[in-house]
Amino acid sequence: MHNFILSLGFCLSLCSSLGALAANPEYEKVLNSDAPNSRDHALTGRYQGSFILLQTRKAFDEIAFPAGPALEPEYSGSKHFSKLQRAQGTVTRTVYVVPKGRSSLEVLSNFTDSLGGKGFKPVFQCANESCGPSFKHLKYNWSDKRTHVQGDGYDVNRNRFVSGVFDGVSDFRYALLQKGAGTESTYVAIYAAQNSGGTMGDLSNSLNDHVTALVEVLEPKSMEQNIVTLNADTISKELASNGAISFYGLFFDTDKADIKPESKPQLDQMAKYLKSNSLNVYIVGHTDMQGPLEHNMDLSARRALSVVEALKAYGIADSRLLSHGVGPLAPRASNITESGRAKNRRVEMVLR
Repeated sequence: MHNFILSLGFCLSLCSSLGALAANPEYEKVLNSDAPNSRDHALTGRYQGSFILLQTRKAFDEIAFPAGPALEPEYSGSKHFSKLQRAQGTVTRTVYVVPKGRSSLEVLSNFTDSLGGKGFKPVFQCANESCGPSFKHLKYNWSDKRTHVQGDGYDVNRNRFVSGVFDGVSDFRYALLQKGAGTESTYVAIYAAQNSGGTMGDLSNSLNDHVTALVEVLEPKSMEQNIVTLNADTISKELASNGAISFYGLFFDTDKADIKPESKPQLDQMAKYLKSNSLNVYIVGHTDMQGPLEHNMDLSARRALSVVEALKAYGIADSRLLSHGVGPLAPRASNITESGRAKNRRVEMVLR
């Protein structure tokens, strides 16, 4: 029996050694190098010895930070964060891989202590159960591309980590911090988790015992107005050719249906076109895929109606204008990228 135990111990030791030797060298190479075209954000820096696994930067985007626990279990179709802090501006999202032997508490505390010294104040902080039962599923999930961090120039092996990171995690912690007030606020969120288990074979094995940290920074910035106002002649030609035309010069605040004043140049040209003829048209609102379908259907309908009301103020007969909202159901581009989502957020004029 003694010899059997020794033999079993030897086997377990050997198997463990062989497992370590069998680690995928291509994945190890990815974990020990910074992602192409990536760099630390000046506000956050990096935990010593870490590498940037993934990063995306947007000159202008919207982000919704969890600001309260997640409600409902992972399997529930109604799971959601109890509170979200939405903001617009320059968005940088970075996933770091921390050297083995460090805890998620240590990593998160280093970031929050550093940010506290720079004047940031906590908005919401949680750990494990206090984050809510579906927090890790909502925050970063292999099946939800909206949560992924996808940069440019990645090879096939690094691209696999885009969905594979955070697949199997334990001891997860989160903090949202703020500096400033109102629309001038800067936000930093840190989601740190110990990788353990996972369902993605060698990729999950390569992450085991590493802490990964998702660091998200929102800096206030006004959107650059790069949309060209379509004049009445262009509207006429496009409708005659295609029966429909998309407008990107009609502006709304996030999640609202009130037309912003900077939409006036485009409304002027739409009214000019309609006054030049007696054609009847649909005004159709479109959204991207972010958020619940029912909400987006309602939002797109209300935005279309707002445009109709604005055109009526120019003297366009009510009978010539019909509004309708189709939400995200008629995309112009992929909803995976922000550039695609921007193309999908639009108002169309359609001949009827």
